[in-house]
Amino acid sequence: MFALVVAFAAALTVSQRAAVDALVTATMKTEHIAGATVAISIDGNVAYRKAFGFSDISSKAPATTDTVYPIGSISKQFTAACVLLLAQDGKLSIDDPLSLYVPGLPWADRVTLRHLLDQESGIVDFRFGVTDYTGSLAQSAVIDRLKKTDLLFPPGSKYEYSNSNYYLLGMVVEKASGQTYEEFLRERVLAPAHLTSTYYNSASAAIPALAHGSNATGDGPQPVAPENADWAFAAGALASTVSDVIRWDEALRGGKVLGPASLAEMFAPGTLDNGSPTDYAFGWVVVKHDGVPEIWHNGEVTGFHAMNATYPDQRTDVVVLTNTGGTAAADELAVRIFDALHPFVPSQSDRAASGRAKEWLGRIERGDVDRTQITDQLGAVLTDAVVKSAGGMLRSYGTLRSLDLISVDEDASGRSYSFKAAFSKKTVTWIMGIDALGKISSLYFHV
Repeated sequence: MFALVVAFAAALTVSQRAAVDALVTATMKTEHIAGATVAISIDGNVAYRKAFGFSDISSKAPATTDTVYPIGSISKQFTAACVLLLAQDGKLSIDDPLSLYVPGLPWADRVTLRHLLDQESGIVDFRFGVTDYTGSLAQSAVIDRLKKTDLLFPPGSKYEYSNSNYYLLGMVVEKASGQTYEEFLRERVLAPAHLTSTYYNSASAAIPALAHGSNATGDGPQPVAPENADWAFAAGALASTVSDVIRWDEALRGGKVLGPASLAEMFAPGTLDNGSPTDYAFGWVVVKHDGVPEIWHNGEVTGFHAMNATYPDQRTDVVVLTNTGGTAAADELAVRIFDALHPFVPSQSDRAASGRAKEWLGRIERGDVDRTQITDQLGAVLTDAVVKSAGGMLRSYGTLRSLDLISVDEDASGRSYSFKAAFSKKTVTWIMGIDALGKISSLYFHV
């Protein structure tokens, strides 16, 4: 009886289910997505799970709730867990220098494992500039490539995302554990969390129900050749189902993978040497959406895009897996699904931003830009020519009828306010960013 009560409590209403269906269907059409599977968990129970479109656009094989999708950089969460487990075992410290585990890199003694986990190392992304990821790639080739590079900045002084960080962490896992990354991951993470449909997506792995990738184009999704797992390794080579990703989120929270101290470390955003906070934790981005914590990470490899978003205060997880690259629609879709379940209620301070947003709509329309109110970075972009062009476009929309605040996103850099601006001839989304010092950092609108 208890299980039935819990299952009922976690179920979506008919109207909520219809709203999610409509969101996914519309997004797939506008973004030219071949196939998608979506799952929602509430209070640790799956409340929604549904597949849309095709797992293989060429054969028209339908996507199912058990379709397996490469999840790209969501894999970084799993790699971070491997490192933290080894720290719990006493086989490494996350403040160890990289040089203890990966020899031959000229700057490795200055980079710690924490720098890698927090994306603060300054190491260039070895994937940049590469257009073909289908061939094999040895770890020695990656090291040889990185040997020839300098750090982009002193470790700990800046946040900058780089796949090299988590690729190297995979090598650390192998050195510290004496196992392959795949073996350690399977034994210490996947098995305890009961993730039976999560795989290291190597060419030698026989993965049932694996989706075929495509890229979004104006003519619809087009099939593409899959990446070789060598190019992603511990930074993004896993494939999974929506059910397993939901199970992963719950297993982490439930302490089935990591101890309490390690779990707290995983979800703690980084801090730069100067004391400034970042939004990046160990394989997670930690921000706020509509005033509540939002912890997420997306992932993309050739032909696929995925999103794993969790909202701890609402005990809600949203997972969107697609077999279409070239569009980040899964990211926005996950947030819009959350919004459909938890409608936004603006605070008084959020409402106060509406006046400033309306002021700047008028300023852009008139060409009356007060540059003392904007950041230097925005000022460099918002040239007189750009203002003139944007103002002309706004005037073509007619008279502003209403301006409604629809969401607020907050990260370490400040807040971003999204409004529905209804003009007499067109309705657009108007977005205004305000930095931590109160200056306007971004202004743009889209239909």
